[in-house]
Amino acid sequence: MELSLLFYPRLVVELGIGDGTLLETLAKRDRNSIYIGIELDNEQCVQARSKIALSNVIIVNSSFEDLVPTFQDESIDQFIAVLPDPAFIDQKKEERWKPFYKSLYYKLKKQGRFRLVTELTDELLQPVSDDRYLAWADWLKSCFISLGFTLAGQQEGAPRQYLSRCIKQFRADPERIRMITLDLLKQ
Repeated sequence: MELSLLFYPRLVVELGIGDGTLLETLAKRDRNSIYIGIELDNEQCVQARSKIALSNVIIVNSSFEDLVPTFQDESIDQFIAVLPDPAFIDQKKEERWKPFYKSLYYKLKKQGRFRLVTELTDELLQPVSDDRYLAWADWLKSCFISLGFTLAGQQEGAPRQYLSRCIKQFRADPERIRMITLDLLKQ
């Protein structure tokens, strides 16, 4: 893996690639970067490997919680996390997941980016009010700013070019499943 990294000016890591749909889309559009996709679920990993035949993609069957700390500090241009497991973003579990994202921050190069796409739902699956969504978005931003990130951008929903089974499903129910995309920068 080390030798192949030398031929690419940028390194992008997706945390939890699922079946690899997004990873493949991004890697096809950007042949000048190498993409590492990390997926814990072996079946999803096998599925991604069977469909992605790109020279700029490496798929690793591992826990990103275990793998990210092994990267050299200031070696990653961008991390992407799309709809992470609630254990890695849930408000009630904040003290558990913040150390992981602090570690991720150190792995980013100066001016490196972390793109997070996540969702807010009501426990009773009722529509999420604008007030609740805005309060949640403010809390989420403040969490990452407290870790050292600078907010470079935000949008409601997932980026248009981001496609996956879950994103498609969530887009079909925007009142009860409200997504946000945060672009976070390491200064």
